[in-house]
Amino acid sequence: MRLTDPIIREGPQLKVDYVACDSLGTRGMCVCIQTPDVVVTVDPGASLEPAHFPMPAERRNALLDEYDAAIRSACGRSQLVVISHYHLDHFSERRDTERYGGKTLFVKNQEGLPAKQIETARAFQNVIDGLPKETIIADGRKFKFRKTQISFSPPVWHGAEDAEPGQVIMTEVSWGKEKVLVTSDVGGPLETATTDLIADAKARTVVIDGYPTYMLGQFATDHDLVRSIVNVCRILATPAVKTVVLDHHMARDYRYPALFKLVYEKAKQLKKQFGTAAEVMGRTSAVLEGYQNYGPTRWHKWFPLEAADARAVLERAVAEGKLGKDWPSLFDGWVA
Repeated sequence: MRLTDPIIREGPQLKVDYVACDSLGTRGMCVCIQTPDVVVTVDPGASLEPAHFPMPAERRNALLDEYDAAIRSACGRSQLVVISHYHLDHFSERRDTERYGGKTLFVKNQEGLPAKQIETARAFQNVIDGLPKETIIADGRKFKFRKTQISFSPPVWHGAEDAEPGQVIMTEVSWGKEKVLVTSDVGGPLETATTDLIADAKARTVVIDGYPTYMLGQFATDHDLVRSIVNVCRILATPAVKTVVLDHHMARDYRYPALFKLVYEKAKQLKKQFGTAAEVMGRTSAVLEGYQNYGPTRWHKWFPLEAADARAVLERAVAEGKLGKDWPSLFDGWVA
């Protein structure tokens, strides 16, 4: 081989590390993406799983410590760190040199956020003052690091349109034809405009926060669950997509294999890799392991969500004026 010969790279050049996610046993959605040029950690935070997570408090605390250390390690080898919004399971408000020192920090614009998040963001900026190499407002912008492109979506809703938690930014990392998209908290996704952005990105790997079924009957509804199922199936059907990881909110509920049965079936039909971060890593999700070892906490009886029942949910929501009349036909097109 001569020095002037081109270097031929074999295999994928984007390495995706699921650092700290709910399916691993801690409340978070931290993903580290490594390209030949740069390492970027998205959402470097974690929180304690709630009391209905089927594990003793001692085990949940131990997992939080373990994965907080993993996040700090990922940030330690990263040049770039992304904060998609200011909820404390997506960043750490501590003055942490390993997490933020010398980093280029991409952050969500504070404008238009709920007052509590603005207060949190301002306090955080004061705490870390002097640590990052630079702090850049990322909303809707693109950046180049040699052959690596980092793109951020315009603000999208944290769940349904006009949702109380406000908005977040999605992160896309690409190198050549390889591309990874991390949605952060889009609630399923729920909104068609957000789903359009995800599908149009044509990423090979998409990491999504699944719909928060553990809040059904409180702040979540059955028709929004089915809307999210329709949208995830649409994303799975995007030809460029090879892997969809559905985690975070979804993986706090040990009923999720039954509630998202239609999505698992669609992924199998389309021959796409699909599951929680733990599942795509070949592991059992922590919430299922906890349920198997310690038994139920909140839910003692449930059933798989079948196609006929899911469509009936949408029909009822349309009849009640809660959804547009096109949702049953969208269900037929993407899910059934």
